[in-house]
Amino acid sequence: MSDKILELRSLKKYGGYAVVLLIGLLLGYFLFNSGTEERYHDRTQETLAVTSYTCSMHPQVSKDKHGKCPMCGMDLVAKNIMSDGTTLGVNQFSMSENALALANVQTTVVGFNDNKDNNGTTMVLSGKITSNDRTNAVQTTLFDGRIDKLDVNFVGEYVKKGDKIGLIYSPEMYLAQDKLLTSASYKDTHQKLYAAARNTLGLWKMTDAQIDEVLKTGKPMMNFPLYADVSGTVTNIMAAEGNYYKQGDPLYKVSNLYTVWAVFDAYENQLPFLKVGQDIIINSSAFKGEPIKAKISFIEPVMDEDKRTVSVRVTLNNKDRKFKPGMFVQGSATVNYKSQQLTVPKSAVLWTGERSVVYVKSNADAPTFEMTQVSLGESVGDSYFILDGLSPGAEVVTNGTFTVDAAAQLQGKKSMMNSREEGNVSSLNLEGTKVLLEIKESPHISKLVHAYFDLKDQLVKSDSKKSSAEALKLQAILGRIDFNHLDESLKADLENFKEYNNAIAVAKGLEEQRVQFKNLSQQMIIIVDKIGGLSKPIYLQHCPMADNNSGANWLSFDSDIKNPYFGDKMLTCGTVARTIQ
Repeated sequence: MSDKILELRSLKKYGGYAVVLLIGLLLGYFLFNSGTEERYHDRTQETLAVTSYTCSMHPQVSKDKHGKCPMCGMDLVAKNIMSDGTTLGVNQFSMSENALALANVQTTVVGFNDNKDNNGTTMVLSGKITSNDRTNAVQTTLFDGRIDKLDVNFVGEYVKKGDKIGLIYSPEMYLAQDKLLTSASYKDTHQKLYAAARNTLGLWKMTDAQIDEVLKTGKPMMNFPLYADVSGTVTNIMAAEGNYYKQGDPLYKVSNLYTVWAVFDAYENQLPFLKVGQDIIINSSAFKGEPIKAKISFIEPVMDEDKRTVSVRVTLNNKDRKFKPGMFVQGSATVNYKSQQLTVPKSAVLWTGERSVVYVKSNADAPTFEMTQVSLGESVGDSYFILDGLSPGAEVVTNGTFTVDAAAQLQGKKSMMNSREEGNVSSLNLEGTKVLLEIKESPHISKLVHAYFDLKDQLVKSDSKKSSAEALKLQAILGRIDFNHLDESLKADLENFKEYNNAIAVAKGLEEQRVQFKNLSQQMIIIVDKIGGLSKPIYLQHCPMADNNSGANWLSFDSDIKNPYFGDKMLTCGTVARTIQ
């Protein structure tokens, strides 16, 4: 009986605890839930304080209500205005603090590079050792013949002037010796004939001793010995035994390696800091810790168009044969630049074809950025001089730059992939507009021409994948043109253009793309000729060797030839046929 009483008391005790817990939960729900909803609502209102609408393709469009873009017809998307009431600029965008931290985005304030002590900065150039062209020489044959034996067998062998270098069989020399023997029998009566025959052999570098030996034996020499005319180290062998060579053909090349050249490549923006007579310190991994001090002896006046560099030459004493032709070296030159030069770290600069851009933090108190185009000066160390585009105190992104650029692209702002300036609807940079055709004002045709040039540039670079991508962009532009309002002639031309462009988009290789590009270009020429009213001249260029020497045309904004049918194989092959105004 007592056990049942204890059990009953225990149930009452725990039941009371459960009731208290339930009451606490209910009180907590009613006390805190309404406040949470209110705070959540407040934060939402803070983020979405003011909303306007813009177009992803045309950020300059701004509307108070949702609708269609007046330029391309796309749905407008909401853009948030900051809670303090400030509106982001057309090409400004923001990033969250979390995104900045994950990408390790860092910024640097642009300032002047003072050079008060004038100690300068070190510029490093890369180059290699070459033979001194002024000491190079070539051993040639003095008469026609077949090389039966060649004693110069390998590069690096030293040959001294007068050394026997091989044997040559020459029918011409054999006949000349035979003529000498014949004239010798009439020496007393035909002295001039004998002298002429002897002089002929002398002109072919046959010595008096050799001539006397032929006269003594009474037999012509079948294999005539060859003797070195020059001394030096063999750098290239161009002859082989058993081959027939004509008079003057090269057998091998020699060089006097007591002096050599160190030839460095300097880029355009480095040239203002280099001059003949300037000191340069040369280092090589072959002799670490033993830098050589020398002076710049020559700077080539012509630029290498392929490498876009100029050769800077240094003459080195090489009596101990320390430097070997082909050896890589580094040159360090001290650069003294003017004080008060505005500079920016190299890591901040992005390249978009011919333009250089940086991302500027537009609000010191908020993570908002904007792409800015800059004009670069010379490159010194880890920095570029800024000629235009930035002011002292500007804060630029120096780490995580590509992440910031990706954020700009995702938000539809100006970026590396979309860096063209937006302006008047009828400008050549118009994107995606469907308008009625007017002969003198044809913005959609202008856009088509620009996209055609982008395709042409990728073919110049021999990039098949990007050429296909540009052809797809052309398809999109063609899809935005309202064909219903075009005259029948132009409509037919554009239909043909569309067909050739589609063939490029699905082509399986670069060669097939270039074949179709010929047809595409011919159709574009017809369209541009019909439209007229161009704001700038377009050059019709022709390559006579394209399409298996049948010739092909293309259009370009630049009068300089850059051949899309051969690329870097024959980049400048072609001429300007005419100018379309």
